[in-house]
Amino acid sequence: MYAQPEEAPGSTLAAGTCLGKYQLLRLIGEGGMGAVYEAVHLGIGKKVAIKIMSAGLGANPDARARFLREAQLTSRVRHPHAVDVTDVGSEAGQTFLVMELLEGEDLASFIEWRGRLPFEQAADIMLPVSAAVAAAHDEGIIHRDLKPHNIFLAQTRDGALVPKVVDFGISKGLNDPEPAFGPALVMSPLVKTTVGLMGSLGYLSPEQIGRTQTVSAASDQYALGIILYECVTGRPAFPRDGDVTKIFWDIWNGKRIPAGELRLDLPEAFERIIDRATSRDPAARFPSVRAMGKALLAFASPKAALTWASTFSDAEAADEKPAPSPSLLRRWFSSWIVAAVALVVLAAGATALWALRAPAPRMIETPPSLTTETSTRRMVIPAETPHDLPSPKLRAN
Repeated sequence: MYAQPEEAPGSTLAAGTCLGKYQLLRLIGEGGMGAVYEAVHLGIGKKVAIKIMSAGLGANPDARARFLREAQLTSRVRHPHAVDVTDVGSEAGQTFLVMELLEGEDLASFIEWRGRLPFEQAADIMLPVSAAVAAAHDEGIIHRDLKPHNIFLAQTRDGALVPKVVDFGISKGLNDPEPAFGPALVMSPLVKTTVGLMGSLGYLSPEQIGRTQTVSAASDQYALGIILYECVTGRPAFPRDGDVTKIFWDIWNGKRIPAGELRLDLPEAFERIIDRATSRDPAARFPSVRAMGKALLAFASPKAALTWASTFSDAEAADEKPAPSPSLLRRWFSSWIVAAVALVVLAAGATALWALRAPAPRMIETPPSLTTETSTRRMVIPAETPHDLPSPKLRAN
């Protein structure tokens, strides 16, 4: 489960080794940063996966801090399609983090034995993956090492595949500085010939090759587009081995075999999704991973399309909603002014109508005073007082 062995971390621990409340059962994966074991919680008997940092890296304070940073970042991504980190610790000189145990295989292995995937299946896998990556972006976290090895297809008891994004080991907060140590310490397989470069060969975006400080959420989108290419063609867009300089040159110049040439039945709309997501210029890509997900909905199975429609449609509308132009703002402002004036006029008309409908006041003669005053006194007494009248009702047309 998790990553297939790519590089041995140096040494492995024997089954039965205890790390605090956890007991190791078997080795299930290795990488450049450490090894992953199946283990059991001794208190409750729950099986978990434990990622243990290699001894060499454990002696490096910066590397150890970044390893623990993975636990912090991953725990912030609360999404059903992102691996769940439940604990972290250090015991007997071993630094480790505890994750949910997943049964199944990674996407790289799945494509290797399955070959190119049907369009519907590729979309059904990449929709939840895109949703998980978008959730990470919402938390200000860029994965930076998305590849088929880091997409795990967990299998449920009924045989359904549940994609999970794993290995946030080189993830980066949007405002985090780059680590002080080189990429050779934290990635596998990593580009080890360029100092400061972080990511896996063949899935790096052009901006990751050019200037790492420009890496953004669009860089993750590029990797998702390359993974989508691999899903439908059955082969990576760029070779995983070979001349590093040539691979860098091809990525930087966007030179790869078009997906449509490797799969003649590939719909043009599907190929356009791949091409836009993997544009050399980040600004030419989809405005967000969610926008890319919305484009994929058209190729998903009816069940998946229904499941993810609201997730991508609503968010994508917010992503791409343009700001009102000045002329449009002026029209809105004018409309509000007209409406306000109309209300004032209606109110004034209602007041005038009330005044016209009220009966004229009666003039009542008073008898001459019994005093020597001979002038006639007049009192004006309204026939009805205003508070007895019904209030005028306004009706909006």
